[in-house]
Amino acid sequence: MRKFPMSTVRSRESSPSRAPFRAVRVLAACALSALAVIAPLGGCASAPEAAMARSAPAALPRETFDAVWTTVRDQHFDPSLNGVDWNAVRDELRPRAEAAKSQSELRGVLQEMLATLGQSHFSVIPAEADDADGAAEQEPASTASTTSAEPELLPPDRAVGVLGLDLASVEGFPTVTRVTPGLPAARAGVLLGWRLVAVNGAEIAPMVEETRARLAELESSGRDPHSPEATQLRMALVFAGQQLLVGPVGSTAEVVFEDASGAEQSVSLSYEAPPLGSSSFGNLPPFPVDVQSQVLERPVEGGAPLRVGYLAFNIWMTGASDAIHRGVDKLRRSDGIVLDLRGNPGGVAAMSMGVAGFFTAEPFSLGTFIGRDNSLEFRAAPRRLSAEGTRVRPYTRPLAILIDGRSASTSEIFAGGMQEAGRARVFGETTAGMALPAQAVRLPNGDVLLHAIADFATPKGVRIEGRGVVPDEVVPQRLSSLREGRDEVLEQAITWIRTRTLESRAERAKRAESGASNP
Repeated sequence: MRKFPMSTVRSRESSPSRAPFRAVRVLAACALSALAVIAPLGGCASAPEAAMARSAPAALPRETFDAVWTTVRDQHFDPSLNGVDWNAVRDELRPRAEAAKSQSELRGVLQEMLATLGQSHFSVIPAEADDADGAAEQEPASTASTTSAEPELLPPDRAVGVLGLDLASVEGFPTVTRVTPGLPAARAGVLLGWRLVAVNGAEIAPMVEETRARLAELESSGRDPHSPEATQLRMALVFAGQQLLVGPVGSTAEVVFEDASGAEQSVSLSYEAPPLGSSSFGNLPPFPVDVQSQVLERPVEGGAPLRVGYLAFNIWMTGASDAIHRGVDKLRRSDGIVLDLRGNPGGVAAMSMGVAGFFTAEPFSLGTFIGRDNSLEFRAAPRRLSAEGTRVRPYTRPLAILIDGRSASTSEIFAGGMQEAGRARVFGETTAGMALPAQAVRLPNGDVLLHAIADFATPKGVRIEGRGVVPDEVVPQRLSSLREGRDEVLEQAITWIRTRTLESRAERAKRAESGASNP
């Protein structure tokens, strides 16, 4: 499974040329818009598997090319296709698709065609990468409407395996930013701040350096820094090494890290089923579900300790909904809550409204999906029931949201909407800028086409696509802090909550004193 940002929409309409929002379930899952560039930086597939994927003969190349071209022409949210001469693209690339000798070569041509659009959420997912059981009855895009199954929690025998660690680009290289107690990485002694050196014999640094050099050359040439190629290269650096995070349950990854002393540490890590299971949606690969919640206490001189709720989840899938709800319930008495969306690539977009409802006493808009012929506003309404069904008040104390360059799709919709509404303060680094809802459909050759069918704008008309959500307080991760066991982004958010809380306590004390002196 690849872990990159994406958005998906399920339509109940039979016409393949439209995707009306009045009858859809909107989603945003793991985007694969930069898959062709990013995949080599993961290095997790075994040599025999990679060789088989490269050597497989091209299946139905003309039919597959035409299905991709026609689907985009008919369903893209912008009739001008972002100003691209789509007919000219077809005339140039179709002969190369017809001449493709392998599936890999055909996919390269298809990715090149989709890249001309210069937008996220256009990609071809290889058949071997997606969950065949979840999509076995999907018809080719050339003949079927683009419907897909509801998200679901998968049985244990179909779960995707995890190692219990997270990686992010810190000071330019993939670095361990989280280790979950009790899971393989923690048991093997992996520590925060270790840099990723190699996976299954494939060294990471040379590939990162090559990608960085290509990006520098492109930027110095005076070409558009927001071109599809430049965007893919930047995303390749942000997502470098992410393929290590998941794999088949029971399989093993041979990993080399560099520790704080500069020494290399070789570990053999076996993938285990995630404690909360895996979730699936239609044609997409399965995703592990991880939800963490806890109360962090900090001393306050001369007063009650500061209690900060911390809630983190890795995917916006319905399999995580109950755990998220219970996590919020657990934190309701906190002085403030930190919602950690770093590394969260998206999921069910409609969940953004539900989660926002935990934190507002009044309805408000997160933004609007804008299609070719219609639109859908995402309005959050107060949620006044606990997970157990008891009446509760929505949480209205300080809310901080943590983001980074891997936060995408639904994470961006939520963070951007909450920020613009003034309901949350955002900390960290600018998000991926990949906020388009899309459909995932089966192609004649067995692969899956991911294609955007709408744009997204905040209530003030700000487009997140290509821009990302810019934090209120920019706080990059630093290697030295990680190796000291400190999370500077989280610490900055807690400092803000402390300030707000002490101000609120002082105001309450002042009112109480005023009331006592004026009976």
